[in-house]
Amino acid sequence: MRRRDFLKTSVLAGIGLATGCTRKPSPGVIFKGWPYEPDLVRENIEFFERQRNIEVAYEVVSGNYHDKMIALFIGKTPMDCCYVRDDDLAEWVQAGWLRPIDDLNALESGLDADDIFPYNLEAMTYNGKQYGLPYYTDFTVWVYNAQVFESMRFDKPARTLDELTEQAIKIKEKPVRTPDGEIIEYPIVLGFRQAITGFNDWWALNYASEVDLFDDELNPIFPDDEGRRAERILQWIVDGIYRHKIIDLNSLTMGLIRENIAAGRQVFSLISKYDVEWINNRKNAAVVEAYLKARGIPETQARHAKVLKMAPLPSLESDQHGTLGWTRMYCITAHCREDKLMDAWQLIKFLGGVDASGDYYTARRWFRLRGLGFAFKSLLDDPEIIAQTEQWGDIKLIKEQSQFVRMRENIKAPWFPDFNLYYQPEIQKILLRQQSPRDGLARIAKRCRELKREWS
Repeated sequence: MRRRDFLKTSVLAGIGLATGCTRKPSPGVIFKGWPYEPDLVRENIEFFERQRNIEVAYEVVSGNYHDKMIALFIGKTPMDCCYVRDDDLAEWVQAGWLRPIDDLNALESGLDADDIFPYNLEAMTYNGKQYGLPYYTDFTVWVYNAQVFESMRFDKPARTLDELTEQAIKIKEKPVRTPDGEIIEYPIVLGFRQAITGFNDWWALNYASEVDLFDDELNPIFPDDEGRRAERILQWIVDGIYRHKIIDLNSLTMGLIRENIAAGRQVFSLISKYDVEWINNRKNAAVVEAYLKARGIPETQARHAKVLKMAPLPSLESDQHGTLGWTRMYCITAHCREDKLMDAWQLIKFLGGVDASGDYYTARRWFRLRGLGFAFKSLLDDPEIIAQTEQWGDIKLIKEQSQFVRMRENIKAPWFPDFNLYYQPEIQKILLRQQSPRDGLARIAKRCRELKREWS
């Protein structure tokens, strides 16, 4: 059964789903989410309950969140609000599972639309209606090993992909060694492991070179996009793997890219911005500690040692800018109980906006404790945020890069999850030289057109 047909039927309605079919609805607001730091989530909720005197029943949905939530929605499991990825918003709205929040005055009472980054606000909007408030957001950044860079006496980070190739070849030729004495064979590592939320690096490299992959009607325009940039970027990766041998082929399966770059096994990488904080400011990260110890950095400095530095993403031309951003949000379900609607709204406004005092309490706390990005522009000028950021990163560069962030163009299509399952293995075939970049992109474009017709 195709996903489109699955979503349009209630084939699971009569199946005894494990969650919610026999349980009586909770008297409080029923809130479900994936299992990221559930203890901290409960602490935030407890603070909200004390402020508002509203009871919340928080439940973790472990495993494949997307598919399990679909089963819960179709099974009409009691649920008032939940986490939603921007990747899934269009699909879930089209299926009738989420309600818009415009009528709840989402941008009043301390919530200012002008204070939300445009790509975040756009990601939470579908067909002109806003459905969510931001849980957290972030974008892909380019990082390099500061110690290796200094030892190579490079003047500045590569601004173009060709310059990056030259720097990586010089590192191989020297050669440069890891903290444990091994030669760095592949200076560059990229993330191309198949995953529901994977392949950020492909999008980020395209956006860094200002590639438009889809038109306003979400029709694919690759592989004949302007300058055939999408094809050229994939060819650069293929050449880096097989011709220059500067990119690790294990990128296709590696699940610990953050840990590898932290341990000094590679020099250049694309990672989430909050992972820079994890690497540069996480004293309990064993791989980072080992790296710092090998470099002779005293333990008292370990918490704020900047192992990695950030730079603008390398692009095809030096005057091009961009990167990929994503938004995780809080939404209210379409079958939220009427008597709990305003309570549910108060909850997501607290979690995704301001508390009773008008402060971005939850967003600020997530950043302080876990480095998670936020959707509010004004927080980038907050003295506490600036001071904490400078312990592990570059606040000036972060402000600059935040102006060029783009969301995936076709997440506005309800067929995005189907596309997501299809395009990743096709890109991998290109990187394995089982098909050319042009042929692979043409196959992906053809499938996009088919999916668009099916969903129409």
